[in-house]
Amino acid sequence: MKEFVDPFIGVDNWGSCLCGPYLPLSLVRPGPDTAIPHPPNGYQSGQPIIRFSHTHVSGTGGEGRYGNIGILPFITDVHTAQKGYIAQQEQAGSGYYHVMLEPAHIKAELTATSHVGVHRYTFPDGAEAQILLDAGSVIQTSREDSAHSISGHIEWISTTEIVGRADLQGGWGHQFPYSIYFYAHFDQEALQRTAYSQDDSTQNLFAVGPNCQALASFGLAHEVNLSVGISYVSIAKARANVEQEVGQKSFSQIHAEAVEIWEHELSRICVSGGTVEQKTLFYTLFTRLLCMPGDLGVDDENPSWHSGVRQFTDFYCVWDSVRNANALITLFHPDLEIAFLNALLDIAEHTGWLPDAWIAGHSAKIQGGSSADILFCEAALKGLQGIDYQKALHYMRKNNEVQSPDPLFYGRYLQDYSTLGYVSTDVPLSSVSKHLEYTYQDWCIGTLAMYLKQYETAQEYHTYSQRVWNLWRDDLHTFAPKNHDGSWVEPFDPTHKHIFQWLDPYFYEGNSWQWSFNVQQDFAGLIERHGGTEAFIQHLDTFFELGYYASKEIMLHTPYLYIYAGRPDKTAERVYTLLQQHFHATRDGLSDNEDMGCQSAWYMCSSMGLYPVMGQDLYLLTPPAFKRIKIALGNEGSHLIIEAPEAGERQRYIVGATLNGLPLQRAWLRHHEIVHGGVLHFTLADQPGSWGEQEIPPLPQIFARYSSTAPQTT
Repeated sequence: MKEFVDPFIGVDNWGSCLCGPYLPLSLVRPGPDTAIPHPPNGYQSGQPIIRFSHTHVSGTGGEGRYGNIGILPFITDVHTAQKGYIAQQEQAGSGYYHVMLEPAHIKAELTATSHVGVHRYTFPDGAEAQILLDAGSVIQTSREDSAHSISGHIEWISTTEIVGRADLQGGWGHQFPYSIYFYAHFDQEALQRTAYSQDDSTQNLFAVGPNCQALASFGLAHEVNLSVGISYVSIAKARANVEQEVGQKSFSQIHAEAVEIWEHELSRICVSGGTVEQKTLFYTLFTRLLCMPGDLGVDDENPSWHSGVRQFTDFYCVWDSVRNANALITLFHPDLEIAFLNALLDIAEHTGWLPDAWIAGHSAKIQGGSSADILFCEAALKGLQGIDYQKALHYMRKNNEVQSPDPLFYGRYLQDYSTLGYVSTDVPLSSVSKHLEYTYQDWCIGTLAMYLKQYETAQEYHTYSQRVWNLWRDDLHTFAPKNHDGSWVEPFDPTHKHIFQWLDPYFYEGNSWQWSFNVQQDFAGLIERHGGTEAFIQHLDTFFELGYYASKEIMLHTPYLYIYAGRPDKTAERVYTLLQQHFHATRDGLSDNEDMGCQSAWYMCSSMGLYPVMGQDLYLLTPPAFKRIKIALGNEGSHLIIEAPEAGERQRYIVGATLNGLPLQRAWLRHHEIVHGGVLHFTLADQPGSWGEQEIPPLPQIFARYSSTAPQTT
């Protein structure tokens, strides 16, 4: 699969992905950083390269974060080099990055292990080979609260080794400080070496303070190799990472091992047929799906506590990955999804609350509610074992029942939601979209309670979930903001979108039209309120034809809603068009932030013809882009085979299907039907038929609908 991995896809503009090398869920993600201000990934094509740093987030928006422990090769004046090099002959592949730095004629190559960035610099003949190590380097966007160095230290401990710590602060999500320890080892002795800091320009072999830096000169050395171990725990751990993961291996050996690791991971899903671009997008986006969070191991790299639980850093953010990425991981790597959920529970045990985002050892900004609630519900419905669901339910209920001391970072804004039955405009930002998310999370709480046979709790929370309609305006056919006194906000335009989409008082990163399809607990109620299936189909058509769809997290499921109205052919048409419009094998090939796998999973699932409904055990079906797909279902040896012999540009409709040889007349499946393996066979055609129109997906269970004893909604 390595021939189909192009790390430059989606690096620019909204995509903000990484072109530098990394391993699946690795702690270290080295790569080039371009001139300040950087995008959140630190890199923009065509801008001068100012260094190579070791920590990055991939595919995010917001303020800059990380870009720590920078390396800059140079041959003359360091101050000139810090202004940046012109990038020529850039190349990248699985676990590898290469660039010529002009006009210095320095060849830079990067590869990586899980905790070590490995560098190889080739200098021009007759030039003095020099390297700057910047312990205070950070990615700084033009947004407020970008990262910065607050302290640290650096020290030469031999002619080939530098150690230190960087203390840093800032970036999207929170302003809590964090520390990174490092150990750098050169493959040859430095002939000259110095260290200094922002506070003290005196040149010594050590320095203390913000923005500590070290300089090394290697004379006329033609090639210099460097391994930089990173740790969140200690210098000793950073050094051990280099010794254990690199040791005496050459750059080429490390690169070859990285390629092998990726080949193993990508082989979990094998596709055949399709175009070269489709395969390149599929496997490149597969590597994005496995980029974050970073794996801290079991009591290994977690600086905050030891608990015997495998931990991760940079769930950045669950609000994004919950849409589809976690479901896809559950299908092909359920043990990993179990580890994610146990890590979230472990965080709750140590902080008191389930995080919605967990960045650099702290809960970070909540964009809606607690998306972890959705994941635990989905995991139970899909039968994932090894999770303490009773404990999960306790923390999920806490989100609804206990007022958070700081709902910006955990829990909910409960005052009005609990007493009025809706989130009023007294909540200054995203009041309506928070309401929508709270109510679906209440459905998930109720469903998990039902799974655990706690029927009174299930009934109570399923009733809470019907509060969703308390902010529905029949006259607008959308959700709308309501004041504390029960009056609607007037005037109100459901198509208006705030210029700073994250600062809208009513809807986060979207408008009312875009958010009003987020009623996952009651799509039937949504269709009914639009006047039935035909009116709902017309509304969906208008939504797409007027250009309101964007490749945003909150809208990714909308083309699949035609299936709930008995029109899987329209889903097929929309999905085909959106795959063509929003995904290209180019540097600007993503039309929105990749966001912790949600864009990648949308492409992968849609091109496989199997799209998940978040929080539930359903998959919605659409024509695959590939003729054959083989998905390894975990590590037990079973596989799901998806066959579509007619797959191609013209065959856009499913006209027949079988599952394990038996006729399948519906455009949906439950997880238990495929989790143990099987063959899903599609017959495709260039014109739609009536396949899948009669049997719509099963509707989520709502106690308030069938129980005369159910408590009434507010």
